Amino acid sequence: MKLLYLPFTLVWLLLVSSCLPQAPTSRLQLASQGAYSAALGDLDESAVVGSYLHGASFWDLKKNSRTFNWNHRQGYLTEILYSDISADGRYALTANYFNLVLWDTTTGKSVWFWSAPAKIQAATLSADGQFALLGLSDNSALLFDVQNGGLLRGFTHRGPVVSVAVNTAAGIALTGSEDTTARLWNIRTGELIREFKFSNQVPLVALSPSGEKALLVPANEKAELWNLKSRNQIATLKTAKFRLYSGRFIGETRLLVGTTHRNIFEFDATNGKKTKTWKLGTEGKQAFKSAIVLDIGWHQGHLRAIGSNGYLYAF
Repeated sequence: MKLLYLPFTLVWLLLVSSCLPQAPTSRLQLASQGAYSAALGDLDESAVVGSYLHGASFWDLKKNSRTFNWNHRQGYLTEILYSDISADGRYALTANYFNLVLWDTTTGKSVWFWSAPAKIQAATLSADGQFALLGLSDNSALLFDVQNGGLLRGFTHRGPVVSVAVNTAAGIALTGSEDTTARLWNIRTGELIREFKFSNQVPLVALSPSGEKALLVPANEKAELWNLKSRNQIATLKTAKFRLYSGRFIGETRLLVGTTHRNIFEFDATNGKKTKTWKLGTEGKQAFKSAIVLDIGWHQGHLRAIGSNGYLYAF
């Protein structure tokens, strides 16, 4: 029997190439000169983008076309710092520091306009588009019924609330604050279920579709994956030196996270092991600049991500 010996250089190249992040196969420019915020629809081919230059826009990704342009005041451009979209793409939320608007993505018309009682630091829309959870500078998070009007619940911290997640089906909300804690709340009673303590502020939190799992990302610390049902920490995530900016559970078994340096990682949400890596592209004069991964998701077997450089990438 003859043994096959591969040259060391070839073996090294094979090992390195297997560890390199996957590059995008296609791209689409959604905003010229970059975006403040963006969100992808879970179930349909839609996206909402807050551009540097022209407020918000709603995109039909199946047609690769911009359907609506949105601003909070007619005749003026609004800096859309926060945006979200319901799971079915039926409703979209746009917000700046001072107010937010719920939009009907079928007609392009506004459903409700809210002025915030304090500076908005974070905003998210429930999966069905009925509720919005805001993180505010006055140390509170507020849950609104944005379709019918009305404040439902208020949740308090000892510092500004800078990250929020809500799962109305599970009846819970998750908030992260500059007070170095994340707090899990019962949205039906307003009661605090659990507090997670860290050494730094918590700028990113996320909940799984069932509400059983949570992602907690304190600044300058390792991100943590938790099973909320068993109250056990599943793992700390190995993301090297990269700062996480966005996160999304794909069902209950997969977790996607995006960084401030174009990297995207996928983890097994049952054990916290990293399974795949990708990286956003660079465009023209932006080739030597970084791009934040604003949102990520899977659609029909393909990973999609929107970068702060204004491009949608498919892998």
